[in-house]
Amino acid sequence: MHSGLEGKRVGILLNVQLKDISHQRNGFDLTPEELADWMLKLQTVGNVHNINFVTPEHVVPQVALAILTAADMGLKIPIIYNTSSFDSLESIALLDGLVDIYLPDFKVWKASSSKRLLKADNYTETAMESIKAMHAQVGDLSFTSDGIAKRGVLLRHLVMPGKEDEGQEIVRWLAENVSKDLYVHIMEQYHPDANVGKKRRTKSGTEEVRYAEINRAVNDEELGAVTRAAREAGLWRFCEPSEKGLFHL
Repeated sequence: MHSGLEGKRVGILLNVQLKDISHQRNGFDLTPEELADWMLKLQTVGNVHNINFVTPEHVVPQVALAILTAADMGLKIPIIYNTSSFDSLESIALLDGLVDIYLPDFKVWKASSSKRLLKADNYTETAMESIKAMHAQVGDLSFTSDGIAKRGVLLRHLVMPGKEDEGQEIVRWLAENVSKDLYVHIMEQYHPDANVGKKRRTKSGTEEVRYAEINRAVNDEELGAVTRAAREAGLWRFCEPSEKGLFHL
């Protein structure tokens, strides 16, 4: 189950994976108790492997209450917290003992990229602290005997065009400060979307392309540079394209 929660805390200007839904704001209101009931229905009727909360940073207290309520009602399947990593330590502390699998993104490294692309002044520092806190709770990713992820952190980094140096810094930091056994997904599926590539007229009357520096796909050299840096730093557990069918979340 994917619980896509609207009103994202970080104003993402770029698309990560699901380009058809990443900028939609469709949804409906649920109380924590109603959400807990939905979770139980999915476990009982839907036969799902897990409950996956997507970008819930802005409603963590309500999510925590829903998980606690669902557990009291008999929820047994793992809880996944799918996040941009722009989480406060207080929010992560609320989830201690409630979340089985964390799926954090580490998006950018430089403050200039954070401010320009995410509209956040302190994204990198916040992500570093929140990812360390997530890992302290659940550790490295582990699996059941039939290949279903059951507990731990799966860290994702979307390689951006022209920003492979930031990806290299991110994977080095992860190896040195989180764990060399961290399961990492280095993603290549960046797709320009939202405001990227749109034309606008400047104050001087000229026309310019918005975010022109990332208005293209990632190339093999950029992807390879980040992957090599990760291996050289000691990371070894990667979600390779050939592995995607071998385990499930």
